[in-house]
Amino acid sequence: MNVNWNNILLGQVDHIEVERRLEFAALPSGWWTVATMIVAAVLVYAIIWFYRREGRIGASLRVRMVMAGLRICVMLCLLTILFEPIIATYLHRWVSSYTLVLVDASASMDLQDRYRRSEDLERVSSVIADATEKPVRRTEVVDQLLGSHDHRFLRELAENNRVKVHTFAENVQTQYTIRALRESADSSETSTDESDAASNTKSPIVDASGDEQLITQFQATGATTDIGRAVRQSIEKADRSPVAGIVLLTDGGINRGDSYGDIARFAQDHEIPLHIVGVGNAAPPRNVRVAEVIAPDNVFTQDPFAIVTQIGAQGMAGQVVTVELVEKQAGTEGEGQVVASQQVTLPEDNTSEPLTFKHRQQLVGRFVYQVQVPVAEDESVSDDNSQKITVNVVDNKIRVLVVAGAPSWEYRYVSPLLERDDTFEVSCWLQSADDDAARDGNIIIDHLPESAEELFKYDAIVLLDPDPLEITPEWVELADRLVTRHGGGLIYAASRLHAPAFARDEATKELLRILPVTFDPDADLVLNQIGHYQKQAHPLIVPTSSQGHPVLKLPGDTTAELSWANVGSVYWHFPVLREKPVATVLMRHGDPRMQNRYGGHVLLATQYAGSGRTAFLGIDSTWRWRAYGDNVFNKFWVQLVRYVVEGKLVGGNQRGSILTDRDSYQLGDVINVSARLFDRAYQPLQIPGVEAEYTIGDERGKITLSRIADRPGWYEAKFVPPTTGSCELVLPIPDGDIENDTVRREVQITRPNLEILQPQLARDQLIALAEQTPGGRYYDVKEAADLPHQIPDRHESTTIRSRPTPLWDETWVLLLLVGLLSTEWAMRKIFRLL
Repeated sequence: MNVNWNNILLGQVDHIEVERRLEFAALPSGWWTVATMIVAAVLVYAIIWFYRREGRIGASLRVRMVMAGLRICVMLCLLTILFEPIIATYLHRWVSSYTLVLVDASASMDLQDRYRRSEDLERVSSVIADATEKPVRRTEVVDQLLGSHDHRFLRELAENNRVKVHTFAENVQTQYTIRALRESADSSETSTDESDAASNTKSPIVDASGDEQLITQFQATGATTDIGRAVRQSIEKADRSPVAGIVLLTDGGINRGDSYGDIARFAQDHEIPLHIVGVGNAAPPRNVRVAEVIAPDNVFTQDPFAIVTQIGAQGMAGQVVTVELVEKQAGTEGEGQVVASQQVTLPEDNTSEPLTFKHRQQLVGRFVYQVQVPVAEDESVSDDNSQKITVNVVDNKIRVLVVAGAPSWEYRYVSPLLERDDTFEVSCWLQSADDDAARDGNIIIDHLPESAEELFKYDAIVLLDPDPLEITPEWVELADRLVTRHGGGLIYAASRLHAPAFARDEATKELLRILPVTFDPDADLVLNQIGHYQKQAHPLIVPTSSQGHPVLKLPGDTTAELSWANVGSVYWHFPVLREKPVATVLMRHGDPRMQNRYGGHVLLATQYAGSGRTAFLGIDSTWRWRAYGDNVFNKFWVQLVRYVVEGKLVGGNQRGSILTDRDSYQLGDVINVSARLFDRAYQPLQIPGVEAEYTIGDERGKITLSRIADRPGWYEAKFVPPTTGSCELVLPIPDGDIENDTVRREVQITRPNLEILQPQLARDQLIALAEQTPGGRYYDVKEAADLPHQIPDRHESTTIRSRPTPLWDETWVLLLLVGLLSTEWAMRKIFRLL
C-alpha cells in the first residue's frame, strides 16, 4: 500500500496502537542458531553429568540435581545476556480514508416533480413506490435513498472508509461523520469532528454498526447551487486525509461558480472519482408559476384596492390558462371562494405577465387572498402554482386632533370634511377661540390634550398653521413620542400668519426635527422677495418618482402628473431650504423663479419618523381645488391623513410595533425581526425577552426576541423560515389585552429565482462530468444501490519502531546471577561439597 508520509508527519492520524514485545538484539541467525543450541545442550548435559558423579559424602542425588539446576540457570542467564535482551516498542498508526457524501440543499431540491415519461418514472419507482400517483419532492427521494432499510446505503459506504456527510448550496455544511465498520468506538476518541473548527461548528461522529438515527431529511433552502465550491470545500474539510471518492446527490442545476468542465479538471488533478446520483426529472419542464403577489397591507372597508401578480411559464408559451383570485378570512377553515378570475395567455420562457385584480371588501378583519392557476395534467412542478397574501381590512375610526391657529379657509373646509367621513373621529382645538366658545369636531374637547394618556389616544395630529406661542415644550415632546415611538402621524400645513414664527420658535424645535423638510433660516427674506400675496396662480409639479403615490391618487384614470398639472394651483407658499435625505417629495413649485440650489421649492413631502410618518404641506390654498370638484379636495386630504397614520396600522398600536428589514425574502434568507414595546404607562418595556409566533401555512414556530442593551424598549431576533409562503409574525405585548395589545407583521417567503428558472435534472451534463473523473460514474436513482461497492478502501497505515529498552545491563540481572551462584555455594557449604 502506498503511504502518504505527509499525513503521518503532519499528525493526520485517526488511530494509534502501541505494541511492546521482548526481543534479542544479538540473537544469532542461520547455522549459528543451530550451533548455539548444540553448545547449550552440551553444556547442560555436562553440568548434569558432573553433578551426578560427584562422589563426596553428605549430598544426596536430589540435592546435587538441585545444585545442577542452579548452575544451569546461571549458564542460561549468561547465554541470555550474550544475546542482548531488549523491550521493543512499535507504534502502529492508522490514517482513515473518507468517502465524502454531498447532498444538494438548494431550493430546487424542494421542488415536486411529476414524471410524465415512462423512462423518467422508471428511474425513481424503485425508491418511491407511488411516484405515478402523486408529485414527488426531491428531498423525499434523497431521504428514501439514504435512510431506507436502516440507512443501508450509508452503512455500506462505511464498510471500507469513513463517511462524511455534507449538505451544500452556496457553501458546505458538515452534518455528521460515520466511522468505518472495522473501527471500534474508542472511548478515548472524540465524539465530534473538529474539521469545522474554522466555522466554530462541530459535527457528531457515529458508529456504522451503532443504533444512532442518522438525519437524512435535509431542508432545501439554498439560494444557489455551487457544485464546484462544494467539492473543494469538502476536500478541505477532510483535512489531508485520503479521499476514496465523492458521492454527489444533486439535480445538477449549477447557477453559480465553476462550470462542469472546471469541476472535472479539479477532480482529475486530485485523482478523486465523482460518483453522481441524479435526483429530479430530466424531462424539459412544463410549468406555470405565480411569481409574485403584491397587495396593500391595510385597506379600509368599501375602499377598492388592487392585487397585482406576475404569472411566469416554461414550455407552455401561447397557452391560455385561468388565473383565479380566492378569498378566505384568516383563521377560518375551508379553501375560500373564488371572487375573480381572468384568462391569460402564457408568455415566453423566463418571462412573466403582469395581472391586476381590483377588489373591495365590506367586512372587517384579516383576509387571505390566494392567486392560483390550476395545475395542468402534464405540469412538471406543481407546488408553485399559487401564492398567498394577507390584507388587513379595518373600519377603525381614525382619531384625529386638529390644532389650528386661526379659522382660516383651510380650517373651515378640512375640519368639516374629516367630521363627515365615517372613518374619522375628529377633535378640533382652535387656538384663537375664546375659552367658552363652541368647539368643532364630532368628539368635543374643552382643552388641548396635554398628558400622554390623553394625547396618545389619537392616531394623527393635523397642525393647520398653529400659533407657536400657544404650544408648550412639554406638549411638543409628547407629540414627538406619539409619532416616533407609537407610530402616530403628524401633518404640518403652513400659512402666512404663523409659519415664520413657528419655524423660529425654540419650543417647536423637536417638531421641526421630525418633519420631512429643512427649514430655511432666510425664509423671511425669500418671502419679502416673492411677496406675501400672489394674485396669479402658478402650477405645481409632481416628480416622476412620486407618480402613483397613495396620497396623489385622484378620481378618474389619468396619471398623477397630468391630473395635478390641470388641477393644482399655487398662490402663496412657505419656502423651505430642501427636503431631508430620507424624505419623499410629492409636489414642487412649478414657477422657475421659485427655485434654489436644491431645485424647485418643496410644497409637499412625507417621511418616516421613527415608527410613524410626518408630512409637510407648504401651501394654504388647497381649499381652492374644490373648484375642480369636491372629490379632488376631499380625496387629497382623506388620503393624506390615512397615509400618515398607516404606520400605526402596519403591525402596531400605541404600545408597540413589530418590524422587519424587508417585506419579502427568499427561502434560506435570515429575517431580522425587531420590536419596540411599551408598558401600560407608555414607558419602554424593561423585561429580558418576549416571545413571538410565526405561521407559514401549516408551519408554526416560536421566536424569542431578546432585549437590546443600549436601546430601552427594543427587542430583536433572527430566524430562518422553514418553507415558502406568507409568514405572519404575531407578538402579544406582555401585561396587555390579548385582543388589542397584539402586534403583527407579515412578510412573503419565495423561492430563489435562480433555482426556479432551470428546474429540470441536468442528466447529460452530470453523466459527462462523472465520466471525466478517474473511476467516476453516473447513477440513476434505481442504480444507486450499486454505488457503495464501487468505492475502494483508501486508508493508509504504517508501523514505527521506537528506541528499544535494553534489559541485560539492569541491576536486577546482576543480582539474579549473584543470587543463583550464592545459593549454589551455600548449598555446597552446607552439604560439605567444598
